[in-house]
Amino acid sequence: MLVKTFGSAVFGIDATTITIEVDVTTGIKFLLVGLPDSAVKESQQRIESALRLNGYKWPKKKIIINMAPADIRKEGSAYDLPLAAAVLAASGQINHVNYRSMF
Repeated sequence: MLVKTFGSAVFGIDATTITIEVDVTTGIKFLLVGLPDSAVKESQQRIESALRLNGYKWPKKKIIINMAPADIRKEGSAYDLPLAAAVLAASGQINHVNYRSMF
């Protein structure tokens, strides 16, 4: 299932909306694309630990995460929460609202 969440990249006083798309499907890989720095790439371990400690399960499936726009470098651990929420929603562990269908 494809789930979309949003984060922000901050540069000085400017912020850019980052679209985070997560797809959980058959397989066993974890792929993170969209110019993430090493701290964002390490988010898998932080998120997996946080989910386990809060009673959720890390999906034993292929997880593909796209962070757009790809030309903006994503830095730090600020993306952990939207990534975790999207992984939980895409794996069916939490309910999500499709805001597009509301309008």
